[in-house]
Amino acid sequence: MKIEETLDYAIMQDETAKNQNLKSGYIIDGRPYDRYLDNKCFDDFVNDMRKNYPKAYEMYGLGKGSELEIRKSRWGTFSPPKMASFGSSSRMIFNLMKDTDGFLFEKQLATTVGGIANLDGFMEKDDKYIFIEAKCREPYGVKANVYEDKYEKLYSFISISPRTNVTCDIEKNEGTKIKVTFKVNDRPIHNFDMKQMISHLLGVATAFLNGTFEIKDIEFIYLLFNPTVIEIADEKAKAKIHEIYKNTCEECNSTDFKALFEVVVYFLKANKKWPKNITTSDLTDGFTFKLCSQENIKL
Repeated sequence: MKIEETLDYAIMQDETAKNQNLKSGYIIDGRPYDRYLDNKCFDDFVNDMRKNYPKAYEMYGLGKGSELEIRKSRWGTFSPPKMASFGSSSRMIFNLMKDTDGFLFEKQLATTVGGIANLDGFMEKDDKYIFIEAKCREPYGVKANVYEDKYEKLYSFISISPRTNVTCDIEKNEGTKIKVTFKVNDRPIHNFDMKQMISHLLGVATAFLNGTFEIKDIEFIYLLFNPTVIEIADEKAKAKIHEIYKNTCEECNSTDFKALFEVVVYFLKANKKWPKNITTSDLTDGFTFKLCSQENIKL
């Protein structure tokens, strides 16, 4: 069994033990999917969202992740909705934040370099903007680290900048692809999704530089599910999961994200036309990064 699947089962057992109304086993064409809420529980979940959290329902319905619908692959096979998974990051952040006034889910920001940054959460307060990326099972999967070459110029810019401790070792791949090894203080990143984080910082910087947001402080929260607080029966898998979680936290804590954000802003201002009245320090001075878990996140 894959390590991320073991984590899914552990989360399922923890949640169903605490809530007797939760049942597992989503069924499609007679086939059960054990690591997902059963059909009735998920229907109840969606109906509650539609009735009591209509903005969230709209955002998850419009998002590109197929969170609420049965998914069909290009080979014609079907899978349960992503948000029915016990290991779903979207389901985790929704359950944590659904009753927080003013909180929005599935915030999409253009990155300028190419594509859209899809953030799991966003909130505006009087003195700051809060951006949240949520991760539950993602750090435990295998990463190919192969990306579109449209990011090559940015990654090269980051690598030569003396302001950040992040570097990007780039290898040409087939066609328009590049393989990138991200490093912090010359140590390769194995579990933290640095590529996605850079894309999110691009999206945040772009939104300020193009006038989508007024200048305020920026708080970026990385919401990482803590697996050490749940029971995992398989001791070997448990040790591996705890090791990956610890390593992901260390990779986060060793990265100077404020400096990385500053470099991203410099790149955008050097390569695009932006208002001259916005200085780099206007954006970067009020930037903070916080690593949180499901137990200690506070807005």
